Amino acid sequence: MTRSQLAPIQLLEVQRELFRLGYRNLRSHVFGQICLSLLVAAGVWAAAPHQRVMLWALSMQLVAGVLYAAVWFFRHKVARPVPDPQVLRQWQITNFFLVSIAGLAWGSLGLLFVVNAQVSNLVVMTSFAGALAYSAVSNVYDMRAFYASVLLGTVALTSQLPEIFGEQAPFVIGMCVLYLMVLVLIARSTHRTLIDSIQLRLDNEQLALTNAAHAARAEKANRDKSEFLAAASHDLRQPVHALLLLIEAYRQSEPQAANHPLIQKIAAAGTSVSSLFNALMELSRLDSGTERVTLEGLDLPALLRDTLEPVRPKATYKGLAMRLRIASTLEHVVMRTDKLLLERILGNLLSNAVRYSAKGGVLLALRPAHGGHGLWLEVWDTGVGIAPQDHERIFDHYVQIGNRERDRSKGLGLGLAIVRQSTALLGLRVTLHSRPGRGSCFRLHIPGELFMQMELPQVSTDVAQGEQLSKGVLAGRRILLIDDDVMVLQAMQALLGSWKIDLRCASVGTLRLVLDQCGPHWVPECIISDYRLPGELNGVALLDALLEHFPNVVGLLQTGELAQNVQAQAEESGYLVAFKPVSPDVLAHTLCAVLDRTSETRTA
Repeated sequence: MTRSQLAPIQLLEVQRELFRLGYRNLRSHVFGQICLSLLVAAGVWAAAPHQRVMLWALSMQLVAGVLYAAVWFFRHKVARPVPDPQVLRQWQITNFFLVSIAGLAWGSLGLLFVVNAQVSNLVVMTSFAGALAYSAVSNVYDMRAFYASVLLGTVALTSQLPEIFGEQAPFVIGMCVLYLMVLVLIARSTHRTLIDSIQLRLDNEQLALTNAAHAARAEKANRDKSEFLAAASHDLRQPVHALLLLIEAYRQSEPQAANHPLIQKIAAAGTSVSSLFNALMELSRLDSGTERVTLEGLDLPALLRDTLEPVRPKATYKGLAMRLRIASTLEHVVMRTDKLLLERILGNLLSNAVRYSAKGGVLLALRPAHGGHGLWLEVWDTGVGIAPQDHERIFDHYVQIGNRERDRSKGLGLGLAIVRQSTALLGLRVTLHSRPGRGSCFRLHIPGELFMQMELPQVSTDVAQGEQLSKGVLAGRRILLIDDDVMVLQAMQALLGSWKIDLRCASVGTLRLVLDQCGPHWVPECIISDYRLPGELNGVALLDALLEHFPNVVGLLQTGELAQNVQAQAEESGYLVAFKPVSPDVLAHTLCAVLDRTSETRTA
């Protein structure tokens, strides 16, 4: 591609690059002009008239001085990030003049020819050939200047050849012309390659800038989306949280209406929305890469038995048999893993198995893998099965086979996505074997390095281990509640009031005003604070400040935020986090647990 084929904007960019290249080459011209001319003068000194040699060498140094003056003149202009068109025009004119003068100066080598001085004349011809070759390499950034330079130099030199070579002059001139033509062809090819390489580099730079701009826009869009989702999630979670609390408060205050079909449907709708929020939050945490894996040694058979219990009531209601089968050699297997992640995986698999099985049963099995390479942890069902072409797709977000109507009773399409990401975090691999109409088997392969056989001490399974914490034990406990959402505050007041809790409430994020709500003599046992509060302090900072006044109090953060840093801040400060909407049962159990621990600490 030549410069005449470029668009105006592209041509200007290429000219700027040629300017910078030409300026760098011009600096080397100064050094070459001085050194090579002195070497030529020394080479012909013995044969050529000394005065002529000295005048020629002096003229070459003057040309070098002119070249250096141009270098000095353009030194600041070339350093500019984007030289303007006027500077480029000045450079083109100046460079044409300088290169032409340099070519003519080297053509004046003919003045150093001496009749019958073969060695001296060979030095002159060789030096001129070298000068032309150097010009063909270093001046390709400006072909007009190159043509003028070599043409002037060749004409000046060949004008002296008839006197020196006599009858052989036409042959020598022909060789010079042929040499010149070859150099011109090489220079033209090099010039095209140079223009193409500059254009390619500029295109790559523009592409990089475009990609960077697109990436920045995508990042900003993703950030805006995340901020929007976080705000929307927070604002949506608040009324759902309040709805669940109000339903439970109503059940507590009106026992005869607790089993009314409308109340049960309202509670089911609220629970469905709550499940969706929790699943989305779980996926958000897994997608963000901030999920931290805590490895510990777990009694795997005991964990499997515990995992079955939450899904057993629904299986019994549907008439499904729930079975656990553990190989006799694996009754005392200890697995090194993250307990919460493994429970999450098994819970989702078991819930899916129960949901999509209309008859038969569900089997949770632990057995050695074939060949003795690890263990297989399997969930079998007798459900609808999954077609082979859907085996990979079902692990994608929101994919539900056979539920195009998006019936919420069949799940949300997020459970298996959570399973795949959780297994990846644990270094496990999940595979599926299924036949439509016959059922499915989800299999986790546990590598040998993650488990070991160990004889564990038998833990007593007394009644206290399985008893449910009673809401009645919360009566009279002192709790300080801080939340700026009036709906949530009223719902919490209604629910906690139904549990006979000694409750004080505040709706501001100012330490002084919160302390005023407590009064001079009332000291809370637990402080429940929302994260997003009006004022300078968020929930974590406010809890930090309040615990300086009430050092023996336990702090509980209650939030509708999806941001990962919220949980990180709370955990760093040592506070439990409850993500809205919070189930009343979960809230009651949490309060019982933390208040019992506080009582034990005070007694100790």
